[in-house]
Amino acid sequence: MQNKNDCFEYAKLLSSQYSTFLSNESIEREVLNTFGGQLPFDKAKSELTPREFINQYLLNHYPNETSIKSTFINNVLFKTSNHVSIFELNVGKSRLDLCKINGNSTAFEIKTELDTPTRVRQQMKDYFLVFEKVYLICSVNNLDTMMPYLPKECGIYTYHITQTGRYIFKKNRSAIASNCISAYAQLSVLTKKDLNVFFECPNLETKDAMIALIITARTTKDINKIFKLSLKTKYYDKWNFLVENKEEILEIDYQWFFKNLLSPEIVYL
Repeated sequence: MQNKNDCFEYAKLLSSQYSTFLSNESIEREVLNTFGGQLPFDKAKSELTPREFINQYLLNHYPNETSIKSTFINNVLFKTSNHVSIFELNVGKSRLDLCKINGNSTAFEIKTELDTPTRVRQQMKDYFLVFEKVYLICSVNNLDTMMPYLPKECGIYTYHITQTGRYIFKKNRSAIASNCISAYAQLSVLTKKDLNVFFECPNLETKDAMIALIITARTTKDINKIFKLSLKTKYYDKWNFLVENKEEILEIDYQWFFKNLLSPEIVYL
């Protein structure tokens, strides 16, 4: 019987070796190598493929950002419709884990038990300039560590993992609408092509010149509205693909399929 620390180390190693594009045969070899030449499950009796085994093992024993992100999507974001969610968006000096766009714009920053609060203040500063609401998602075990770095307007989701490996999320505090939205910061998130298409801005030599022109021509309220529309339109197909295929896609692969839009049937051969 593997103890908790052993499981964590095995899972950490499997995570570093895993790639969505690997074949089941390659994944089985990686599992065999990790566990000293012996599969940790009865292949003849198990209904799990090696890929499905890794997905389950990582979710149960390695609660890193990928595990938290995918289970939050399952437990929270997939429960509602009429929104578009986006993975990994560059915002100011930070890289946002998740955001959701519907009538409002909401940012979600994940801090697992493997993370420190070192960058939280900068991330909060960046996100509150761009999004109407901001949430931190963290373990119940590191909430006290994160709290001193959070503005009072930041909402909080906590999670804990049951003995059976289920992730339970709870909204501890609702977010308060940001009062420091910056048109410049919002427009900086977009590309020159986005500014041209969604704001009907001439394609000038630099993005800063285009941003300056838009700010002089439109109100902050108008820019915020179009900013949300542009993100929702730009990422609609990617999010909709994930929603439509979620039953066939393993949780640890959500972000990969969001980016690549390839059929699970082809990738999982």
